[in-house]
This record gives sequence, structure tokens and C-alpha cells, in this order.
Amino acid sequence: MADVFGGIGGGGQADDGAALSDAEVARLEPVLDGAAVLGAELEPTYRVLALTLEPTAERYPWGETDDRRIQLLGSPVSTMLVALRRVGDDGTKELLTFEQAQLVDVVAALDGPRIAAPVLGRPEPRPGEWAPRFSLEGRSTAPDGTARTVRLELEAGDLKLGLFARFDELEVRDANGQPVRVPS
Repeated sequence: MADVFGGIGGGGQADDGAALSDAEVARLEPVLDGAAVLGAELEPTYRVLALTLEPTAERYPWGETDDRRIQLLGSPVSTMLVALRRVGDDGTKELLTFEQAQLVDVVAALDGPRIAAPVLGRPEPRPGEWAPRFSLEGRSTAPDGTARTVRLELEAGDLKLGLFARFDELEVRDANGQPVRVPS
């Protein structure tokens, strides 16, 4: 098990003015339903979680485009839990461990699994819910990063990936890296 924060207490923030309001976060949830998860990365120094997603065409609210990829940026992250497990035909779970820097490769190897909403505002997994322990676990000692959560539970063949993060600010960026608002 790797501690992804290495005892760091301070943290970064998403760009000022780009963070979503509570109403925008609520409108974002349907956009995420059915989206393909293309990537996940944690930058532990600044405590930023980046998720790269591709919403389905019918749920993409930002107009016609050839590139529907979006990036969700959560910051500052106070809690990060990841469990990668292989589930046998008999239901046994084998926890697979990896380093924080390998998270990008692990998610890419799942080959774009689809999200089943809801993912925002969900509780932290109970001990033993995903596996006896986590593949990656990080908890900051800083007092911030507790207002919002994201929880993904993805499947690809016999692999299951659970990813949970707690943070304060949520930002959405388009395929060009520009912050976007969630339309009403």
C-alpha cells in the first residue's frame, strides 16, 4: 500500500473562479452517467485529482464537437483511496497493488470502462467493502479538502477498480484545457 500524499499537509486549488457551484455540480451528475473513463491521475504535491472522461453524445451539454473529452479536476484532495482487484469465478477477490505513478497506466489498461452514476457526493467505502485493504491510500493532515467526493466503481473483464477521493473544489475543462461551466 502506498501513501500517495507522503505526509504533505498543504495543498493547491483549482483556478480561481473556475470551481463549480453546488447547482453546477448537481447538473454535472447526469453528464457523467455512461461516460467512458479514459484516465485518472493524482498530483500529490498540489493535491489535485484529474479524471479524463468522455461523456456520451446525448449527454454532452457543451454543443456539437468532434472531441467530447472533458477533465474533472478536484482539489485540494484530502483523501484518496484506490482498490484494484481481480475477482475470481468463485467470488474471491485478489488485491493488486501498484504505485501512485502507475495509476494512469492502470486506468488506461481498463480500456475506457463506463461510469454508472451517481459518482459525486457518495460516501467513503466502508472498511473491507472493496477489498481487505487498498492498493493506494492517502490521507492529508490538512484541514481542507473535505466538502465534496467522487467515487468510481469500474469493471473491465475480471478486474474491478474502486476510486474514492474527497476534496473541496471541482472544475471541468474541455478537450482544449479550457474551464467550462455546466449549462442549465
